[in-house]
Formats: sequence, structure tokens, C-alpha cells
Amino acid sequence: MCPMTDGAATPDANNHELTIGICGAGIGGLVLALRLAKLGFRPNLFEARSREAALSEGEFLTLAPNGMNGLRAVDCCDEVLRAGLETKAIELCNARGRRLALVDQSDHRSTFGAPSVTVKRGTLARILIEQCEARGIAVQFDRRISGVESRIHSVSLNFADAASLSVGLLVAADGLRSQVRSQVFPDFPAPHFTGLIGAGGIVAADIPATDGLMRMTFGEKAFFGYIKTASYPVYWFNSFAADNPDMVRGMDPHDLADRIREMHADDPFPNAAILQEVERVERSYPIFDMPPLPTWSKGRVVLLGDAAHAIGPHAGQGASMAIEDALILSSCLAETIDHNDAFARYEALRRPRIERVVKLTRQNASRKRKSTRLRLLLRDLLLPLLLPLGIRMGRKLFAYRADLEAVGPGGIDSMGQKNRRDAA
Repeated sequence: MCPMTDGAATPDANNHELTIGICGAGIGGLVLALRLAKLGFRPNLFEARSREAALSEGEFLTLAPNGMNGLRAVDCCDEVLRAGLETKAIELCNARGRRLALVDQSDHRSTFGAPSVTVKRGTLARILIEQCEARGIAVQFDRRISGVESRIHSVSLNFADAASLSVGLLVAADGLRSQVRSQVFPDFPAPHFTGLIGAGGIVAADIPATDGLMRMTFGEKAFFGYIKTASYPVYWFNSFAADNPDMVRGMDPHDLADRIREMHADDPFPNAAILQEVERVERSYPIFDMPPLPTWSKGRVVLLGDAAHAIGPHAGQGASMAIEDALILSSCLAETIDHNDAFARYEALRRPRIERVVKLTRQNASRKRKSTRLRLLLRDLLLPLLLPLGIRMGRKLFAYRADLEAVGPGGIDSMGQKNRRDAA
């Protein structure tokens, strides 16, 4: 058995297999590198972006308790909690401001061991990168992989602007449009546009604090959400229906801000007041999902996070699933010297849970798409009745503890069995 504890594996440090290349310094890749190093491996992390770009991409995200608990395994949970906003409740309102539902999350810390936390993406990346650097883990930025060749005893990597090298195993944690996946699995299906585009930002606005409550509105034209505390600015986001993913690509940031303001002009207070302070929207994010892939590994290469299973933002689980993937994969690799067995076990453990999260995400996304007034009316009537089922499903997701998971050739231990029941 290999519990998720330091020193669970003490593999031979001279074994070439222990040099594990990780393509992608996103959340999943960074957590994987940290956990592998704790287990005695030699992770080598490559990122196509510059260090500055990695620290500035995106605005913010919310980590559910399962993601926060996962960060305990790499000693980052407490620092992320200090840097973020504890998200104590979610309020759902219709286009007239009438409350449809209130999801109380104030018990998350006592029930699941950690609260839900909203944190800047750049802050989370900085914490993880600095933790890697403090532990002597090589994080090589500006290293875009141009070629991958899986051999019998190693994987050869070619880079656009650097010398090639070989690693024992390669983990593709390079996101939705993974370069590694496209080279190793050229026949796999492409990501599919969901019909929604997201945007968001952080802005100072003179509105009442929500005191840990994230308020979301099903507007007439788009979906809007925000959270604010007395000591923080407003964290806001929206999503809107689009016929194609390029609908606002390349739009001037001022014009995009105007477009989003128009979408929410008739929303209840304070949505329009928040957006009135938004002068520019620098980025928009077409939301894709990934058709189920036949396999997540081939030879000495394995997929992780969005490279294996893109998960939209509609259930707040994308980052948490990448963290869980990283911890379970590291545990599987520590359990056996046979990478084929480790990859197969990792996929078998993760697929059922990922499928449940994808199902919940798609259900939530369906309520944000274009609709007739009749369907909007039906949604307002039915959502308060249907939401309790989604809440129960969400709480089962939160109860999963990848940081306590144990895997082994004979099965799973009692904590693993409880995790499987919680995730079911």
C-alpha cells in the first residue's frame, strides 16, 4: 500500500525511470512536481510560457474543499487560504433579482476539513512555483516542446529554442490544446466548443460587501457572478452564449467591456454598477469540453488535467480535478516500478470521478445558454426544486480526500473505499 504520506516510497535515486518530465507549469503540473519530489523522484518541469506570463494568466478561480485539501499534500494549503477569500455561500438569483436558491458553505471547514477559497490564479501559481524553486525542482520557462519520441527506455523531447533531452517518463499537463497529446495521439478528437464564452476581472467598485457570499445572476442576456469583502475589491465573472468561439476574439479591450456592460444593463443591482467601473476586459475564454478519450497513456507518456479531460468552470472543479490527478498519479507511480501498471491504475481510479464531475458541469452549463422566455420561466420555477440534488452531488465531490488516498496492487484501503463512496 502507498498512503499519501512523505517517505511512502524510497525508490533508487539512480534509476533513470525516476527522471520524470512534466510538460506544463499549470496547477496540475506544479502540484505533480512537488508531490513527486516528496516521494523521491526527480521531476523536470517544462513550460512554454515565460515566468511572467505564467504568473499573470487568468484572473481568479475557486478551489473547493477537495482541491484545498489536495494542496495539503504539497504544503501549500495554508498559504493559499491566507491569500484568498473564504467563499461561505452561493446565492442564485433570476433576472429580476429574486433569490432562487442559497447554498450554504459555511460548514465546509468543519465538515470537509477545508473551506472553499477564491484566489487569484497568479497568486496560486506564484505559491506553487516558489515552493518548487525552494525545493530545488527545475522549472524551465520558455521551453516549448516541438517533438516527442517515446522509446523503449526513455522519452526524447525536442524544443523549439533549446537542446533536446531524454526523460524516463513524460506527463502531459499542458492543457486543453496539449502539444504532447497532439503528437503522441494524433487521431484523438479535438476539443468541442460548448457554446459559451467566459470573461471576468477584479475591480474596485463602491458596492456593499457580500461577506463571503458569491452572488450569481441568471440575466436575460448572460450569466453574472461576483464576490466582495470589505478589504478586497470585487471579483466578478460572466458567461454568455456564442455561436462560435471566435465571436469576440481580437476585440478591443474597451469595446469588449462595452459589450459585456450591455449584456448586463438590465440586471439587478449591483451588476451594472460593478461593470460601470470596468474600463477594459483584456481576455475572454471560449469554454470547451473534451470528448472522452480512448486512453490517457501510451508507452511512457501519460495525460493529466485538461490534457486528459477538459472540465468547464460551471462546477468550480477544474483546478481541483487537476490537483487530484497529480496526487493520485504520483501515488500510483510510487507504488510500482512498472509504469504501465501505474498509468493503468491512475486512469482506472480517476475516470469514474471525472465522468461525474463532467456530468455536473454540463448540467450547470445548460442553464446558462440562450433560451426563450418560456424556458427562462420554467428554469426559475424548476431550479429551486432541482438544485438540492446538485448540492448533494457537489458535497459528495467535496468529501473526497486525495491527500489521504492509498493505492496498491491489492486494492484500496479503508480511506480509499470511503473516498470511492463519497465520490459515487
